Amino acid sequence: MDAEQTTNRNADAMITRVSLIGKAKNQSDDCAWSEFVAYYRKYIYNIIRRMGLAHHDADEVVQLTLLKIWNAMPSFDYAPSKGRFRGWICRIAGNTAKNFLRDKGPVPMSLSSGEWDGEDLLDYSVEPEVEALAREEWERYLPELALKNISGKLDKKTIKVFTMFSNGISASDIAKRLELSENSVYVYKQRVIEKMTAEIARLKNEF
Repeated sequence: MDAEQTTNRNADAMITRVSLIGKAKNQSDDCAWSEFVAYYRKYIYNIIRRMGLAHHDADEVVQLTLLKIWNAMPSFDYAPSKGRFRGWICRIAGNTAKNFLRDKGPVPMSLSSGEWDGEDLLDYSVEPEVEALAREEWERYLPELALKNISGKLDKKTIKVFTMFSNGISASDIAKRLELSENSVYVYKQRVIEKMTAEIARLKNEF
């Protein structure tokens, strides 16, 4: 690949990354917001669950967090030098969870410190602890999102094999349950891994 092709590819990747956030700034573009929510909703949910909230409360806090982000997006100007977008999302989720629980009783230890404070939605500087949590959950979330994205490109049996492997089921047991040879089981598993690896790389570029 020559220098011009590399430059064009990098430019295309930057346009993709910026466009996902940029399109979501337009509150009248329902499709853009739906795409944004499709990418980030589960990530926000995972963060909130990590903070100790039960499923029902976490689901409600996700909705409140997304509403705050939606309200802030038109005035939001993303500058990577100031911080990461995922850290900004994580701080908003933490603040929202903390405020949500204040009227319900003691706030969990995971939310009791001051590191979540700061209601300026246009300021996305975060404490190191918040950035660390955001990064850790992001690294966990990317494979989950990648598998979701590639599932429609593979047959159901191939995905089933990979899911069973991920749940700790041995190749011999998978082969018996799905009436496959053990060799086929390993081939299916590798097929998913290869596509997931490529998709994770694409997502890292996009985000």
